[in-house]
Amino acid sequence: MMPGTTGRARYASALAAGLLLFALTLPLSKSAGNVLLFLLYVVGVAGVVLDGAFKQAVAANLRQPLTSAFLLYFLVAFAGIFFTEKPADGFHIANKFFSLPAIYFMVSVLIPSLYGEGEERQSAERLLLAFLIGLMVLNVIGVSTFLGIIGNRKYVTPLFPLHVHHIWFSNINALGLYTAVSFLLFSRQGRVPRSRIFLYCSVALGLLCILLSLSRTAWFGIALTAAIMTFLMNKNKRIFFITVTITAAVGVATYFFLPLVHERIDLIAKDITLFLAGKTETSLGMRFLMWKAAIMMFLSNPLVGVGTGGYGPTMAAYVAAGQFPEFLLQFNQPHNMYLFALATNGLVGLAALLYVFFRIVAVALPRLQGNEGERLFSFLAVAAAVHFLIAGFMDSFFNIQILRNTFVFLVAVCVRNSAASAHRE
Repeated sequence: MMPGTTGRARYASALAAGLLLFALTLPLSKSAGNVLLFLLYVVGVAGVVLDGAFKQAVAANLRQPLTSAFLLYFLVAFAGIFFTEKPADGFHIANKFFSLPAIYFMVSVLIPSLYGEGEERQSAERLLLAFLIGLMVLNVIGVSTFLGIIGNRKYVTPLFPLHVHHIWFSNINALGLYTAVSFLLFSRQGRVPRSRIFLYCSVALGLLCILLSLSRTAWFGIALTAAIMTFLMNKNKRIFFITVTITAAVGVATYFFLPLVHERIDLIAKDITLFLAGKTETSLGMRFLMWKAAIMMFLSNPLVGVGTGGYGPTMAAYVAAGQFPEFLLQFNQPHNMYLFALATNGLVGLAALLYVFFRIVAVALPRLQGNEGERLFSFLAVAAAVHFLIAGFMDSFFNIQILRNTFVFLVAVCVRNSAASAHRE
């Protein structure tokens, strides 16, 4: 930790502990995360106001590479409130998206402000490990539930511990999987026996939970992300094709030898057949209808959509007019990140969304060719972004707090500039 006055050390210690607790609780408790986030801002502002040295350290690290992208996404959503029939609903959604620039800015600024150049990487790795520990606790609870040790859902799938929706549960595990793999590939932690055991256990437990969650969104997202990251990491394309072939073979074997995977994949064709026959109340059938409604909303005002918060009221109007079945009213988004942006904020919203991911990849991808520490963080940032881009076709992940906050936290830890180390975009 950077040297300074006693007061500064006190603020720094409190903020460092708060960041670790925030990382630990991300997978476990929304309420605890919200409280910690508030306290971190209070202590951080107090430190800046009352301690000149800490203020100077923060000021030197204010310029972070993704702040403007996340802020723009929020501002577009906020502006969309003025185009909706229900401003209160719009404010509620825009308030959700405010956590994107808020968490990114806080984490990316605090890490280089609290630590010297020699400690910055280790502190960032500790935050990622704290997240993995919290996720492992969630997964242990999940597996214990499946085995009947906890609760009364023995051998019941899909798995959703602590009432975390099974799709959210599987996709936060996907982020944990990329985090653990990043350590194993690029960190000294992956070569320390005790840490290596933890990381391999994290990978194994995460894969088991992803399997038991029955989330096809996560399954396909991980498979495609793995292929893309292998392509990006290997100049020898022969290795890429070999890896993809092996992965495909494992996938086919899993399909044929694991009944739960076989049933979930076959359900895709069954849902499509039922939809074409006019039976729409299935997982894919409802998505198809929501996507159609979202496209209609977009076409009604292609530039700015129906406004932030306008999805629900517009869907209700469509249902009242007999254009769509009533069961769609249970959903507040169309289960597609891109169509939600188009429906509510039009082409402006889609551009702001895509700009976020463009900036993440544009900043992180070149750093994949850097030193071992840079490669760890860059690999994780790019993998998380690619996964969200793929899985976003089946759900609006930025509308879901546990996924939104975890994603932006990981990106903030991985994609940041530091005055001490003179990192540049």
